[in-house]
Amino acid sequence: MSTAVTVAVTVLTALSAVSAAMSPAAAADPAQSDLAAWQRNGKPDRLIVVRPGVVDLVHHGVIEARRSPGAGDVRMSWLAANAGPDWITQDSDDPSAVQIRAAVLLTPGTTLRIGRVTKKVLFTAGGSAASGTWIRGSRATLDIRDTTLAAVGPGGGDLADGTGPRPYLYMGAGGRLDISDSTVSGFGLSGRAPSRFSGVTWGKGSTGSAVRSTFQGNRTGLRLAGSVGVRLNDVTAKDSAEDGFVLNRDTGTSVTGLTARSNGRNGVTVGGTDGRTLSRVTTRDNKGFGVRATPQNGLSLVRADSGSDRGGGIRLLSCVNCTVSDATVRHTKTAVSVTGPGSQVTVDKPRLSDGRTGISLGEDIRSATVTGGTVGDFTRGVSVSGPRVTVAGTRIDGSRTGISVDGRAHDVALREVTIAGSRTAVTAAATTTGVSLTSVQVRNASGKGLASASTGLRIKGGSVSGAGTAVDLGAPARLDGLTITGAQRGIHLSRAVRATGTELDVLAERKGIEADRGAVIDITDSRVRAPLAMAGDGEIVRHGHTEVTLPPFPWLGFAAIVALLSAIGLQTVHQVRHRRTPRPKVARHVRNTA
Repeated sequence: MSTAVTVAVTVLTALSAVSAAMSPAAAADPAQSDLAAWQRNGKPDRLIVVRPGVVDLVHHGVIEARRSPGAGDVRMSWLAANAGPDWITQDSDDPSAVQIRAAVLLTPGTTLRIGRVTKKVLFTAGGSAASGTWIRGSRATLDIRDTTLAAVGPGGGDLADGTGPRPYLYMGAGGRLDISDSTVSGFGLSGRAPSRFSGVTWGKGSTGSAVRSTFQGNRTGLRLAGSVGVRLNDVTAKDSAEDGFVLNRDTGTSVTGLTARSNGRNGVTVGGTDGRTLSRVTTRDNKGFGVRATPQNGLSLVRADSGSDRGGGIRLLSCVNCTVSDATVRHTKTAVSVTGPGSQVTVDKPRLSDGRTGISLGEDIRSATVTGGTVGDFTRGVSVSGPRVTVAGTRIDGSRTGISVDGRAHDVALREVTIAGSRTAVTAAATTTGVSLTSVQVRNASGKGLASASTGLRIKGGSVSGAGTAVDLGAPARLDGLTITGAQRGIHLSRAVRATGTELDVLAERKGIEADRGAVIDITDSRVRAPLAMAGDGEIVRHGHTEVTLPPFPWLGFAAIVALLSAIGLQTVHQVRHRRTPRPKVARHVRNTA
């Protein structure tokens, strides 16, 4: 070999050695890697680092011991048996119970399994952030099955109020977290800590599932924060300090059967994701809303069931092309609330009862539609303050005001709506325009059937049966084909109001139509029957085949009264004729044993 070739080989060998020294594999010195991991994760007092085939016990940044679980998954039962009592303590009386006294970091490519043998895993709440316990990972797998995870004090007892940093579970990018048939309680750092450490969190780019499990007494019961394809099925979050469930910026989530009870804020908060479907969400006794949706597009909320949530049942904020179907809400301030710029919402077949407002549609929405369903026993059944609202086929019972149209509402259509047992069935404020009622049925209103100060009100068809005043107009209106029965006063026009009516049928117990001074109503092809058919100082102009008469005489009732009086008279005559007739005597020997 020539000298030149020898020099070249030597140089190449040296360069290869330098390259190898600079490569990630050469740089992956366990001690250095563990020190870097320790520093990145808050410098915990004790850190268990799980690597493929190796488990390092890092104490204050220094490897204290190294264990080899062999190839494959690592189980919590193996860690408990091999880490040592300063790291994980086993209960001498119950081998299936362990208490973790260290933070656990899962490095890429590792899997930690909890369950089967370890049925109860206690996480020690620390006196400081460094002494806290948690399990974190990315591009790793954490599998929890058939077990209970709970936060406890340093001695293993219950947590006292104000106890220091509590444990949490967090899975990061590329990782997988599965929890099934388990309970997680007392988890989550304080409110000043980042939200990703608020209990149990699927972070950005992670996946997994929670099935048939309960999250109790955590800061937030369960949080999805940018996760992908997580499945939630039959999961309960209760007694959380904040929200029960938070689903934010997650994609591909499958949700069926969430229950949120007695949480400190909202039962379920969802946002940041378009095209989401939530099915069978049940909320009870939460301090905030049962379901709160922040700005998003295409939310479908199916068969939600809310009861006694203090803030309200369902609140949609700037929700575009969103649908609430078959919702049941009861015992709350506002059953369904829609507000926020750009909101476009359909509420289909709701079952709402008992509260202040059944459905509230805010001034700043773009449009809303309510179809079918029932609304009952509210101060206001449906409150419309925004534009382009349609209410169709809905029944409203026992509400003080059935439908209130106010604020900046315009182009509001009420179609085939039935309102029964209200004080006032429909009100329309002077600030509104373009309000129309088609085939609206009002029954047994104790006050007014319809009270309108809205310019351009249009009524087509429908009826008012039973009211103090069937229709009270404070602004111009057009009435076509309306039937009024059982009202004390049929139609009333305030001062200077002009209105038209065609094919009206008014049967009133006192006054048919009353027009105040300066008011004018033109009626065509109509019938007005009342003891005082036309009243007031205004002008009532009749056209076409308009009939104004007294109400029909109640012949059947009159005949019944005559028959009753005749019977009383005959009985009186009979008693007078026989008043001196002696009573029959019974022989002394007859004993009356009746």
